[in-house]
Amino acid sequence: MQIPFKFYDYQLAIANSHYQLPITNYQLPITNYQLPITNYQLPITNY
Repeated sequence: MQIPFKFYDYQLAIANSHYQLPITNYQLPITNYQLPITNYQLPITNY
């Protein structure tokens, strides 16, 4: 039941431009987390 509820929430967010703004803000930290992940791969290659 949670899946259809989430789909409904996403549709509402797409419909409301105001909701899209926070969604983009959340994507920014996600990219920031990927950076440290790549840094961890570097030491692995050194070993």
